[in-house]
Amino acid sequence: MLEVVFSRSAYGSRRVAQSYGVGPYRSGTAVAFVEGDQPTEEELHDAQMQAEERARRDWENAVSLGSERNDSYCFDLALSVGEITETEPGEQRRATLKKLASVWPREDMEQELEEELQNARQDLASVLARCAGGEDVRVWYSHNPDEMCGMHWLMAQLHPLKQRGTVYLIQIPAWNDQEDTTVRTYQGCGELGPGEWGKYLSLQREGKPALVEACAQRWRELQKENAPLRIYLNGRLQSAPEEVYDSYILRELKTQEREFVEARAIGMILGKYQLGIGDAWIAQRIEQFVKEGLFEVLTPPDSDGPTYSRTLRKKM
Repeated sequence: MLEVVFSRSAYGSRRVAQSYGVGPYRSGTAVAFVEGDQPTEEELHDAQMQAEERARRDWENAVSLGSERNDSYCFDLALSVGEITETEPGEQRRATLKKLASVWPREDMEQELEEELQNARQDLASVLARCAGGEDVRVWYSHNPDEMCGMHWLMAQLHPLKQRGTVYLIQIPAWNDQEDTTVRTYQGCGELGPGEWGKYLSLQREGKPALVEACAQRWRELQKENAPLRIYLNGRLQSAPEEVYDSYILRELKTQEREFVEARAIGMILGKYQLGIGDAWIAQRIEQFVKEGLFEVLTPPDSDGPTYSRTLRKKM
């Protein structure tokens, strides 16, 4: 069974999940987080004990996936953003990924992008060849726009194959009831812990030929429209203008003081509205607001931080 995900965080978590929960739990692996600048030793001890208990419970309740490690593939291509007329990842994807990555300036960005695109092309060729050879493929995705686009894109890649193994789909729900009577929400597969993946195997359904064709056709339609963005609205992928999230962003920025830290505002937008978009896109829209004269830059970004680690002022 080939396994496909659409984010690096999901890929890492899923790889750990393959053996997670197998054998006895080993204590000392949990990491505790404590609020406040100077927690007491007692607070640190209590937090560590609680973290250990949660980790032990997660380990004991985990359902191992049991797949071979080299059967996992990741296509982290941010397909909800930018042009999508290419058949396989090429210059269009490079431009989009470079634009998104530019909020974290790095000297080796070009090399990393080239390696990322080359790996994506090689992995795509491998998935298509193995599936054409009769191997089954299981696709993990969610309502997250990048993952939903990734699923449709992959179906468009698989659809032309005259012969192929069975396609299976698992869509992670937007929320899940927890044992402690709370509800946990998910903005994508990357938020799944290693012990959670196996619990969703019961949601697996076969992607019958008609469904594969329908998803492939929808992707081809989106390619023709080639809009700046794609969003998941009313159960369907839709093309959208680059301003589609602006009302949410500006609504939160209006609640800030006249002078505010941009990074903190972006964090509030991500947590409050849970739009399924990342910090990079929000930062670029705020940069556009700066160019339009809605805000002015008071301090430059930190030398070792993202471009949005700066202070802005509202222009009245």
